[in-house]
Amino acid sequence: MRFILAIITLLACIPYAQAETRYVVDQATLPMRAGQSTSHKIIAMLPSGMAVEALEQSDTGYTLVRTQSGKEGWMLSRYLMKTPAARDRLIHAELELAKLNELKAQKKSVESELEELKATNSKLEKELEHIRSTAANAVQMAEENRALKSSAESTRQELETLQQQTRDIRNGAQQRWFLLGGGAILLGIILGLILPRMRVRRKQWGGY
Repeated sequence: MRFILAIITLLACIPYAQAETRYVVDQATLPMRAGQSTSHKIIAMLPSGMAVEALEQSDTGYTLVRTQSGKEGWMLSRYLMKTPAARDRLIHAELELAKLNELKAQKKSVESELEELKATNSKLEKELEHIRSTAANAVQMAEENRALKSSAESTRQELETLQQQTRDIRNGAQQRWFLLGGGAILLGIILGLILPRMRVRRKQWGGY
């Protein structure tokens, strides 16, 4: 009994080798022969997934095929498929998926650029509207400036006219005062000459 327990303990201490998953390599070559049996000479070894042209199928289970290079030979019909190999389809699917991911990335990049262009366009439209508003204000200010200049010129001409009229009035008043003054002086002189004579005559008349 002790011997059996010792053996069980010893076996428990021995590590078991863990089983690992392995995959058969998806790469094989198949013979293409000169005739319809295994006794015929092998012309070429064709890799799995290779596309060939089926020319003739016999009752012996062989098919006459032609490679892309133009070489012809017989292969077992069971080694030929109407669809590409799963490995080739997987590679094609992976390529298509990579292209799809690339297109998605390009679409995302284009959408991002489109958003940037929209933002830039909106900014440019605002700047253009500001420029138009500024230009309209500038045109309005220019028109107002021209109107003010025209009004100032008209006012200046009116002022010059008034100044000329004022000068004419002053000149006329001065002439009138000069004439009045001259007339007064002349009248004084005449009176100065006449009054003494009148006094003399009155005295003479008074004496008679």
